[in-house]
Amino acid sequence: MSDPSINLWCEDEVHFYRHSTITRMWAIRGEQPRVRSASTREKLGFFGALDLRTGRLLTKQVSTFDAETFHGFLAYLLDQTEGVIYLILDNASWHKARALKPFFEANRHRLIRCFLPPYSPELNPIERVWRITRRQVTHNRYFKSLDEQAAALTAHFRKWNQPNPALRVLCANI
Repeated sequence: MSDPSINLWCEDEVHFYRHSTITRMWAIRGEQPRVRSASTREKLGFFGALDLRTGRLLTKQVSTFDAETFHGFLAYLLDQTEGVIYLILDNASWHKARALKPFFEANRHRLIRCFLPPYSPELNPIERVWRITRRQVTHNRYFKSLDEQAAALTAHFRKWNQPNPALRVLCANI
């Protein structure tokens, strides 16, 4: 991305389930590590957008993914940024919703959507952010409540709200 006038962002949605996910971890030899797990299907949903030039991450917690919540996230993204944004998206139905056509038309000079090929999440750099977030925040950890998990995730995302080298390096091959 040699042209500094291009603002390239990628967007995606993610669910974080409250039940514990167990992954590799350090443990004392001969002792089986134990992690409590909530017997629930509760989950948190987040929209996220990543600036590929600076590594800045914007997120917004939502209860469901649909055209209405996607509209709210896009309005938030446009409010928090300047200039023309090229937004890389997957082909989720709410990304192309008819109800959003007036919004896209009204913001056509500021927001340009670039759709990924179908079924290709590996091409979206923000998927790496979700994987790192799970590794750093939710794996091998028990949350007493959904609010506790939301607080941990929000605090983690807040660290990446400003441009940062960690996420910029993560997207360096773009």
